[in-house]
Amino acid sequence: MAKRPANKPSKADAIRNYQKDNPGASPSVVADALKKSGYKDVTPQYVSTIKSMDKRKSQGPGKSGKITADDLITAKEFVETLGGVSRAKEAVDMLSRLSV
Repeated sequence: MAKRPANKPSKADAIRNYQKDNPGASPSVVADALKKSGYKDVTPQYVSTIKSMDKRKSQGPGKSGKITADDLITAKEFVETLGGVSRAKEAVDMLSRLSV
């Protein structure tokens, strides 16, 4: 794989920089501008992919991240609704078998 010059940002960084300077630019406008500035393989789809990945990262961790205080409060309410921890565990076990 060919290496890019040290002073030239990656395609993804170039897309981010262009979007920062031109927030309303469509993916095809971004791709065309970057092609003119020397980035060969930038397509509108690639620009959309980078934008989507950045948006997902900026939203923070998903439900697979750390358990928050809000999560614990929700779990406590769930346990109280079912009548105890053992019944809640049983319900979660049954749910996991249905989800497979």
